[in-house]
Amino acid sequence: MNPLVSVIIPSYNHARYIERAIDSVLAQTYAPLELIVVDDGSRDGSPALIESLARRHGFRAVLNPVNRGQGHVVNQALDLCRGEFVCFLPSDDWYLPDKTRLQVARFADGDARTGVVYGRGARFFEADGRTEPVDLPLHRGDVLRELVAWGNFVYPVTPLFRRACFEQVRFDESYRAEGEAIYLKLALQWRFDYVEDCVAVMRDHPANTGKDVELMYRENLRYWEAFFALPELPDAVRRLRAPRLARLHRLKGLELILLRGEHAAGRRALVQALRLRPRLLLDPRVAAGLVLSLLPTGWAGRLRRGRSPGRALP
Repeated sequence: MNPLVSVIIPSYNHARYIERAIDSVLAQTYAPLELIVVDDGSRDGSPALIESLARRHGFRAVLNPVNRGQGHVVNQALDLCRGEFVCFLPSDDWYLPDKTRLQVARFADGDARTGVVYGRGARFFEADGRTEPVDLPLHRGDVLRELVAWGNFVYPVTPLFRRACFEQVRFDESYRAEGEAIYLKLALQWRFDYVEDCVAVMRDHPANTGKDVELMYRENLRYWEAFFALPELPDAVRRLRAPRLARLHRLKGLELILLRGEHAAGRRALVQALRLRPRLLLDPRVAAGLVLSLLPTGWAGRLRRGRSPGRALP
């Protein structure tokens, strides 16, 4: 008999999206599935819609009266689920039909130390209706060093987890969205694997949590500092602290200077990057950012307007 898979959908003010997320779980080509939808105090009509869909389809709905945050909702659902495997689907995204079947099969082919199977994904742009594949590297095995050195390569909506992963590790409820930090914690204890197929789609829209750049910068900095302070961290990984934090400050500094015109704040971020990794001064983008931040406002503005509008940050 196939092992039970629990799918957890945390939702907050996504009445316009939630039904597609639920339908994508119900359309999976794998059975048995347990679906748990947890609404986190929505005020847009979501609770009534979720209740109605739960009566129609027979899944479990949990309606929290107040908003407690994503970490709390996911931990709450983990206490309720019964599956040997578990996955988390944000309520504005959706799964492709074969996701669960492919990933459970990969677990069956692996060893007992494999705790996470992820896959390729795509991004749907709500503004113009485009759907594009997301090209990220794929790594399997003990991937902790790759997660630190390269950055997160696990497309967030794709992983299927062994439920045992969360017996000792839970989501930190002090973060608005813990993001890739959970993969770092799991990679200390578990091996990762992947399927080559595209298994899920993330929706790009104006209210995405990841678009709150200030919040993401603060939370990323906090969890990286906490991660590098872990006593069980291998020395080879701990030595990556300076380049990893320098990269975070560098990207933030360039964004503030080049895209937002906040020169003083951007210069402070670049100086923090240089303190951690002085060789970054040889990076022409860092040097240009520092020079631009020291120019009079009018000159700097003219130079920024002269940049190609489609150019991405380095």
